[in-house]
Amino acid sequence: MKRAAVFAHYDKNSLIDDYVLYYLKELKTIADTVVFVSCCDLPEEETSKLKGIVSHVITEKHDEYDFGSYKRGFLSLKDRLDDFDELIFANDSCYGPLYPLEKVFSKMEKENCDFWGITKNNFGYKKSIGHFFIKRPHIQSYFVVIKKCIFEKDFFAEFMKSITHQENKKLIISNYEIGLTELVLGKGYKYSTLINAYENINNIAILKWREIIEKHKMPFIKKSLFDLKNTDATTIENYENILGNYPKTLIIVPREINRKIPFILKKIIFTILANFPFVIRKPFAIMINKLFPFIKD
Repeated sequence: MKRAAVFAHYDKNSLIDDYVLYYLKELKTIADTVVFVSCCDLPEEETSKLKGIVSHVITEKHDEYDFGSYKRGFLSLKDRLDDFDELIFANDSCYGPLYPLEKVFSKMEKENCDFWGITKNNFGYKKSIGHFFIKRPHIQSYFVVIKKCIFEKDFFAEFMKSITHQENKKLIISNYEIGLTELVLGKGYKYSTLINAYENINNIAILKWREIIEKHKMPFIKKSLFDLKNTDATTIENYENILGNYPKTLIIVPREINRKIPFILKKIIFTILANFPFVIRKPFAIMINKLFPFIKD
């Protein structure tokens, strides 16, 4: 298999962090070409970190989120697409991989599918934004692999070219993350995922992050967990014990984790809440934030 990877990057301080370099070096082990696309005007001292790791660097402030970077990377490869069997879209929203990507690809090569990802979210927003979640199964866009039978087609190129700035993240998810899966399925292609578990939970990469690493060999962990953006939905306490050989020094937590109540109690509370539907879980999250903040990390 010959593969090209497009890696989407953004950093509010226009930096390329060490965890990104670690990820890119591992990505290079399974991809012949890696295109690094940053939605930042990166200084030369930052882009110089990429020498010997990536094949091409694009730095452009575009405000089109990850899919805008995927678009730019894809278009930069348009004259070389015949050289590749698979196209990878990946972004910097995860720490990892926790184990070699070669193992992931070896497993997924046995699947009868035309495109695949690491995890699937069975829920999404209605196309009329502002409603509760509905069933809209889709591959989560932080890591997607698309085979030649799809990426060489005109419909795929037209989809990529159609990506523009959207007013909010819900529209990005609805139009592009969910839209990509629905488009490809509508053309009669098949997809698969590395992790097939907890299908009644809307975002297992957040709500079941611990279980999918321990029980299902999840190779990534979402960075937002360590940015402490999901403290009303889960706990990251004791994360050090389940990340295997991944260098813990690459993970940055902005403050000390709150340990006012025992870890086991926090784990039980959030495990129970994760199993509830979104419409029930959301009021509990509001209650935790307002009445029981001591539960949160």
